[in-house]
Order: sequence, then C-alpha cells, then structure tokens
Amino acid sequence: MSAKERIGRAVPSLLVAMVGLALLRITVASQVYLQYVKEGLHVPLIIAGGLLLLLGAAGAVRQLARRRTEPVLVFRRGEDGTAHWQLGPDGDGHEHDHEHSPRVAWMLAVPAVLLLCFTPPALGAYTASRDGADATVQQTAYQDLPQQSAAADPATQSDAQSSAVSPMSLNEFIGRSHDPNRSLAGRTVKLTGFVTPGAKEGEWYLNRLVVSCCAADARRLRILVHAKGPTPPTESWVELTGTWKPAPDAPATAAPQLDLLEYLSVPQPRAPYRDLPPAGN
Repeated sequence: MSAKERIGRAVPSLLVAMVGLALLRITVASQVYLQYVKEGLHVPLIIAGGLLLLLGAAGAVRQLARRRTEPVLVFRRGEDGTAHWQLGPDGDGHEHDHEHSPRVAWMLAVPAVLLLCFTPPALGAYTASRDGADATVQQTAYQDLPQQSAAADPATQSDAQSSAVSPMSLNEFIGRSHDPNRSLAGRTVKLTGFVTPGAKEGEWYLNRLVVSCCAADARRLRILVHAKGPTPPTESWVELTGTWKPAPDAPATAAPQLDLLEYLSVPQPRAPYRDLPPAGN
C-alpha cells in the first residue's frame, strides 16, 4: 500500500481526534463551551473530548502502521511471458486493498476547525427577536424583599432608592409581576440582560436566553422597558435599575413592563444562558 493510501485511510481517525481536541479546547483551555451548553455539562464534555482524542489517535496510528503487517506483492513475468502478481517474501497471498476513506468523513472537519480556530458568539438578539415561545416561569413562593422606605426629602431620594434596590433575575421579576400580593409594587429592582429594540419609540426589551441542555433548546425571558432618551445598542449587555409598571389590560402572555431609572453597560456574563441576579454575574 502506498503512503498516500495509508494516509487516506487514516483521515477518518484523524478527524475524530481533531473533534476530541476541539472539545478539550473549549472546555479545558477556555470556557467557550458555556456559549453552547449549560454549565452542568462541563465534565461530560471533557470526558467525551478525551475519549475521542484517544480513539482517533489510536485508529490513525493503527492505519499508518499497517504496512508492517500487510503482504508485499511484486509484478513478475512467467516463463511463458505472461505478466502476473506474485506474493513477495513477507506476504501471505492477499491482494492490494484500494479502499478509500469515505468522503462524508470530511464533514467532521467543519465543526472541528470552527471550534479550534474561531469562537462563535453566544445566541443573542436574532434568537430573542424571533416569534417563539417564551420560557415558562412557574409561580412559586418568593422570599420577602427587604423593606424599602421612601425618602421625604427629594435631595436624599436617590440615596434612599439606591440603598433599597433589589437585585433579581429576570425569571424572578417575571414571576413576581404576576404575584397577587404585588410584591413589586413601588419596588426599585436591578436586572441584567441584553437589549433588543421595541416596537415603539422609547421602548426596548431586556432579554435573557435560558437553556435546558444546549443552545438548540434556548428559550427567551424578556421584559418591556419604558425609557427616555436613546435606546442602548442592540445586543449590548446592560445592568439597569427601574420600577415595575403594572399593565392590567395586557394579555397574560405579554412581557412584564418596567419604567427605567438608569442603566449601565456591562460585559457579557461568563455563563450567558444562566439567569442570575446582577450580583451573581
């Protein structure tokens, strides 16, 4: 077998090893895996990457070393002048194997090269803006929020509000917006998410995407923000403070609403699909 044939037969194994190396790159050498799957799959991905790397490397070595055990055929002419193949001194009579690696195996190279050389961004504005089901927020018994007192002196109003701001996840804010006890009434909250434009001027959405397993099953959490001034850039991450705006006439499936007090641009959280309060990012 020629060197070209041996290399060709080793290609599928090399590609499997490359996929394993790519998985290790996004789980051990970095935290890129958090843009594809939830945090709990970290260890299983490391194990899968290590196994693929070992299996691929072992298969490639086996294919490249087959020359030592395969028969050697030589071309000879008999006494009558006819040409024929004859078993060489190291063979056992088998003919050449001209099997080639399947072309479909090359498809493994695409995800492997992408994971090794590029870092695609996490899902963002495009996914959040599509018409689809929002994440279901199940009603639960929330803990009482800290006492929030109003300041009588306007000069100290902002200090009183800032000291009583309640950081919470979008999941909790959405759940509390349906709380019959109106635990959000008059409450200043702090939330984190990324921005998508609204349908009207002075409106935009604050979003989080949550996953059950991986980015393929991502579902949207969002609230409608009422604000004065320019809208933050689409897909930018912000930390905002504001107050819940009751909307009794809105459909039950409509996004809860919030009156914006202020916002601050922040970097994307380490785990973008994990809906945490601002202090936990």
